[in-house]
Amino acid sequence: MRLTHRPLRAGVVAAASAAVALTVAVPGPAQATVRPAERGYTLLDAADLPPAPTPWAAGPVTEGAGGERFCVETRVPNAGSVHRSFHTELDTGGAQIVHEAASVRDARDLTAELREAVETCAERFAERYPEGKVRERDHGRVHALQTEVPQSSRNVNMIGVARSGRLVTVVEWGQMGTLEDAPVREFRRTLRTAVDKLR
Repeated sequence: MRLTHRPLRAGVVAAASAAVALTVAVPGPAQATVRPAERGYTLLDAADLPPAPTPWAAGPVTEGAGGERFCVETRVPNAGSVHRSFHTELDTGGAQIVHEAASVRDARDLTAELREAVETCAERFAERYPEGKVRERDHGRVHALQTEVPQSSRNVNMIGVARSGRLVTVVEWGQMGTLEDAPVREFRRTLRTAVDKLR
């Protein structure tokens, strides 16, 4: 496990510091809900997310990658992707994206690119926003980041990238809090469940 402290500028505001904003994308009007019969795999359900003080609610499975995402930004192609957002009543959010690549090689390449983006996420923030703070912990396939900006909340986010054959998935979780509040073990279980549902 790696623990790193880096600065982060205050100008990140909600787009880069609010946990729910980082992890939950609201489907746009042009995005269509995808019926289960149209896919050869399933996405996470609300019950698959780490336990929370209030119940999780799951949005519909929707076409596209869902817009810009925490750490991976827009690296997941919109074409060939579906996503689902999750939320609780107490400022905890999550999301899953699944991308079906044209080949196993393409899926491997995308997985490597996304993992590199996650691993360098805190560094990129520090370079762009030097007035705030960010801490990170590398838990292998799970990466956790804590962001804090002046006059804003302190938030913690976890993100994992995994692959099964031609299918690549990104799973996100975030809430107000610190790295110590992150349910890493439970999130690892969520990521394993996400991969199992791709097979």
